[in-house]
Amino acid sequence: MSAELAGIEKDRFTSLDTLAVARELRALGRAHVDKAFDVAGGAFSLTLRAPSGRRELLLVPGRYAALLADPLDHPEEPGPLARELRRLLAGGVITDVPDPAGERYLEVVVRRGDSEEALTLAVELFGTGNLLVARGSRLVAVAHAKTWAHRTVRVGVEYVRPPSRGNPWEKTASEIEAAFGQSRTDRASTLAARLSFGGPIAEELLSRAGLVGAVPAPSDAGEAAQRLHRALTELLAEVGPQPSGYLYRRGDALLDVEPFRSHRWTGSPGVDEEHDPSFSHAAHRFFSSVAPAIRAVPPTPSEDRRSELARQRAQQVSALASLASEVDRLNRQAESIYAHYDEADRARLEAERTGEGDALDVSLGDLVVPILLRRPLEMSARALYEEAKRAQAKLEGARAALEETDRRIALPDASVAAAPAARPSNGEPATRPLWFERYRWFVSSEGVLVIGGRDAASNDLIVRKYLKAADLYVHADVHGAPSVVVKRSEPGSPAPTESTFVEAGQFGLAFSKAWRAGLASGSAFWVGADQVSKAGASGEFVARGAFVIHGSKNALRDVPVELAIGTIPLEGAERWCVGPPSALRARGQPRFLLTPGDERDRPEREVELSKALGVGRSRLQALLPAGGLTVRPT
Repeated sequence: MSAELAGIEKDRFTSLDTLAVARELRALGRAHVDKAFDVAGGAFSLTLRAPSGRRELLLVPGRYAALLADPLDHPEEPGPLARELRRLLAGGVITDVPDPAGERYLEVVVRRGDSEEALTLAVELFGTGNLLVARGSRLVAVAHAKTWAHRTVRVGVEYVRPPSRGNPWEKTASEIEAAFGQSRTDRASTLAARLSFGGPIAEELLSRAGLVGAVPAPSDAGEAAQRLHRALTELLAEVGPQPSGYLYRRGDALLDVEPFRSHRWTGSPGVDEEHDPSFSHAAHRFFSSVAPAIRAVPPTPSEDRRSELARQRAQQVSALASLASEVDRLNRQAESIYAHYDEADRARLEAERTGEGDALDVSLGDLVVPILLRRPLEMSARALYEEAKRAQAKLEGARAALEETDRRIALPDASVAAAPAARPSNGEPATRPLWFERYRWFVSSEGVLVIGGRDAASNDLIVRKYLKAADLYVHADVHGAPSVVVKRSEPGSPAPTESTFVEAGQFGLAFSKAWRAGLASGSAFWVGADQVSKAGASGEFVARGAFVIHGSKNALRDVPVELAIGTIPLEGAERWCVGPPSALRARGQPRFLLTPGDERDRPEREVELSKALGVGRSRLQALLPAGGLTVRPT
């Protein structure tokens, strides 16, 4: 078993979990849809009448789905999307639940007597998640409108499924062997990223095959592939047509849920297994007991040291899996340019003749690859290789950090307690600063990095140095407000949507004079990077830290002046962050909500926050906006 993947904690469905719920739905037979409801936490549900009795299908985009026998609590009045789901689906019959084919994408086909076209309800159980309904080949309802280079999700457009890298459960032993032979990473990372099984399933397969995950993938690839193929065939068969659930707990804390008896937890000290006849019931118990995906609960001084190290290790493992996947993806993108050279060159030349911009996303084989325009293809490949090298360097550092954590976990109890704490005595996380921490920053609810200047000099610097072609520029409609840059760090990554723009506008507004003035709300705007310039009209002076905007602006109105303070997990560590409350709720753990207050009471509020958070006042002052504070619990 890979030391890097051992004990990965689950925060959302795997492809096998999605398959299990699809099979449970199929086992219902022809179930009728009654009503649709909102459920707390951004979820939805459908009440169903089946031959076997009433059921409720819970859908939590980005996390999990469950077919439940007991009714859920609903708000008295349904929201806009729930009302639309009722209009579209009520009275329909579930006629098909397609096999997810190794994806975390659940589809339910519904037919109504008043229409010849079938309705497809689809739920994305990956990333930030989404829920949509298509009638025939057109989308008629969408929870979150989004646009990528290869796909648009918006009412009225053609229904296109997310891009697939192929069904990993249909891989032959020879295909696994070929992937291992071509891999530059270890077995565990190759299974998780290159073969698309994901971390938890990769660990389970390695456990069942009796293989060490940290061994380089090309080593003895033939024998390893044969054993892994037998393991995946056995695992898929275990799920069965009516899956049951297996919960794993340590004491009162639930650690995992699976639609099979897990081998990866076998022999783990203090871990107990609990069987549930229904996988959905077990999954709902598990996911409703843990915090949202990508969670971060700051440890308190009273917590057991070994538990703190275990949490730290889980975060490092997650970062390792993500970095290994990134290295593999970037190398494969670069290699794909040479493998499809003529196709890539034709796409580049066509884009240069007909379009504008600096880059183009091109589908080459099974990958979407960013290609630089007006540059030789070799420069595009070189840029991807360089980015892969930087990610590989981060990966090596993360591995070293994990080895150190494993060493400390293996120490006797007394030595563990005496080991250097993960945080200094003032309660602040002891972490190596990341490049953007010299500025103001947060991570949006969609997972996008947003940075802002602290003064005129840093306003100039972040625009000149860090505002790239694919990024966006945001500014509050207040003189002297900071420059805010919405980063898109990964080539070909999905474009941020309105929720990120609003959060970035809220961030810029809160760190402007609007806070000290005690305003409750204000306005901001966003533009593309190519609209931002230091060059004004002829003879016009542009002050340091200021920029000229060319073209039309995209307005953000009635933006609240409100922040939250808390922690989020980044690069395997907890980091203090001040940002929009919606962003901290989605990516970490907000501790307090902050709004403008009486500036004369600021010192008293700082002392109270410092004690409550265990953070030094000097650190707090660097995080918070200037002016008075009103502090409320989340």
